[in-house]
Amino acid sequence: MGSRSDQFAPTSPASRKSRARFLLLCAYGVAAASLSVPSGAFAQSLLPSPIHLSTGDDYPPFSSKTEADGGAAMALVKAVFAELKLPLTVEVEPWMRGRSRTLENQIDGTFPYVPTPERLGQFRYSRPLASIKIRLFTRPGTPLAGLPMALVNGQTLCIARGTAPSAPSRLLLEGQHVTLVDGSDVATCLKLLLARRVDIVQTHEQIAYRMLREMGQPVESITPIGGDDPRSFEETGLHLIVSRKHPQGAALIEAFDRGLTTLRDNGRFAEILSRYGLTLPSS
Repeated sequence: MGSRSDQFAPTSPASRKSRARFLLLCAYGVAAASLSVPSGAFAQSLLPSPIHLSTGDDYPPFSSKTEADGGAAMALVKAVFAELKLPLTVEVEPWMRGRSRTLENQIDGTFPYVPTPERLGQFRYSRPLASIKIRLFTRPGTPLAGLPMALVNGQTLCIARGTAPSAPSRLLLEGQHVTLVDGSDVATCLKLLLARRVDIVQTHEQIAYRMLREMGQPVESITPIGGDDPRSFEETGLHLIVSRKHPQGAALIEAFDRGLTTLRDNGRFAEILSRYGLTLPSS
């Protein structure tokens, strides 16, 4: 260890210049680090106020005027932003309009949506609000009711407008095994199925059986194709989505996921879903 006089010994111009450069680089590194990854609170302060979202209707129990508080997804999204203390407005509008306005940044986001290859390139996705099992349904007693998926051929498949084909539907459509019928909503597709005007309907189990009850029809009026064959259904999540072109999109999803985690930790996530007969998603 040097003496006291060594510690204060004069330095050469070259060494002073080198030291100044080192200190400048250190200062720049600290500043860059602080700017490159905003803290949660700072990132949240940069978000739009109020947050402007949209959802659709006729998608019980997740988003529907007939459900308490507008449905499970609506109740959960409102609880997340209340937890974050961020002002929020939510419009109920046609699904395709909400998705289009989200994509063009006319609103901040929309929900609840399942991931598809096309959408993943256009939108950022939150952690799942819920999990669903999308199936193909037909009428009981028809030849389709007892068939494995691989034998479906030459039928008509109704999918509600604005809904993406599930994995089983995509396989059938890409192989030209079915003809697509565009239904205005799930209820319309189910009515067409019961009237024998289409052969197959794509939807998930909760909405199918709830719709039938609302229509005054027994749940036994339809039956899933393929039984327990994992190729006959798709298990997926429902999410909040924002456009990848949204300037605060990454921060919005980060804040939303943080609020969702808080609700999961304090039990409110499970409590909200339980009101609608739903359970927590696995992820």
